[in-house]
Amino acid sequence: MMQLPMIIKTATTLAIVFTTTLLGAIDVNARTDRQLSIRQNGNLAQNAQKQAEDLLIAGNQKFQRKDYDGAIADYSRSLQINPNYDKALFNRGIAYGITGNKQGAIDDYTQVIKLNPQSANSYFNRSVVKSNLGDKQGALSDLNRVLQIDPQATDAYLNRGNLLQDTGDFEAATADFSRAIKLKPNRADAYLNRGITKFKSGDRQGAIADYDLAIKNDPNYHLAYNNRALSKADLGDTQGAITDFNRAIQIEPKYYLSYYNRANLRRKANDNSGAIVDYSKTIQLNPTYAAAYNNRGLAQKKLKDYSAAILDFNKTLELTPDFAEAYYNRGAARQALKDRSGAVSDLKTAAQLYQQQGSGRESKKALELVTQVQNQQ
Repeated sequence: MMQLPMIIKTATTLAIVFTTTLLGAIDVNARTDRQLSIRQNGNLAQNAQKQAEDLLIAGNQKFQRKDYDGAIADYSRSLQINPNYDKALFNRGIAYGITGNKQGAIDDYTQVIKLNPQSANSYFNRSVVKSNLGDKQGALSDLNRVLQIDPQATDAYLNRGNLLQDTGDFEAATADFSRAIKLKPNRADAYLNRGITKFKSGDRQGAIADYDLAIKNDPNYHLAYNNRALSKADLGDTQGAITDFNRAIQIEPKYYLSYYNRANLRRKANDNSGAIVDYSKTIQLNPTYAAAYNNRGLAQKKLKDYSAAILDFNKTLELTPDFAEAYYNRGAARQALKDRSGAVSDLKTAAQLYQQQGSGRESKKALELVTQVQNQQ
């Protein structure tokens, strides 16, 4: 039987730490105007402001018990008494963000900023929510403001660096991560993120150097081992990469991407049985990760277990119906089982999807395989 061309999905998934720590979080020991001030006073309210403050205290206590809905109710009652109570607004913004009311959080942080234009924490928290809503430019604008107010805000440099990285401005992103490192030389996540930026810009050796520093500062940083393995694999150090993936999994056995990445490397090294074990573990940890089904199907196909491969491609397409590669791969597996009509149908669908997705060369290959199947005796 002729060797069929095989389209392999090799995803080098990088784990990016995006700092979402809510600065100014509830702290019973807070004393500065940049933190929440929680007054431990159980006396009955004597006036309107005292009532508002007592409700703030009650809300903070519920927040600390993770009763976020109850906290929101108390903050809202406090704000009914004093609509300009910035602490209640800020705390409710945090609680709204945790419970998923992102627009409510933005509205509260915006109101705090109107009352106090120097509230760096409100700009920071609002930037996180904006980023989560996809408003990257708005998030960048808020982070720029944070750094105008507080040039020592390490988390702001980290978050801005990640946003700049997403836009492809690797030079500016690297500069921000370097500033964060200068401010806090022991922050492993800053080295990790700078390493990711170097990886994305093609500097594998530079990425490894930063991952080394991340591990030096945090020997149990599984993400750094995972990402260093990817760089080593790209440089041809297969054994070094496997060792790093093994260490990442030892530290954090529930992180599915380390299994997935190790599986891809094993499949590349023609260890398809080992790859299948890792893809299966990936799927156990994340049953909706379509790429793992697709790639396990390719490993099954390589071992000539075409029926098992087709089941995996079926699941891939159930999860991602426009996955052109899965149609192509299932079509090739069906050809191997002499299912010519099924193969032709899948390959034509693959060709159509590839064309729609701007992959003309892959579309042409799929159509060429259609012709081979149709001419097959």
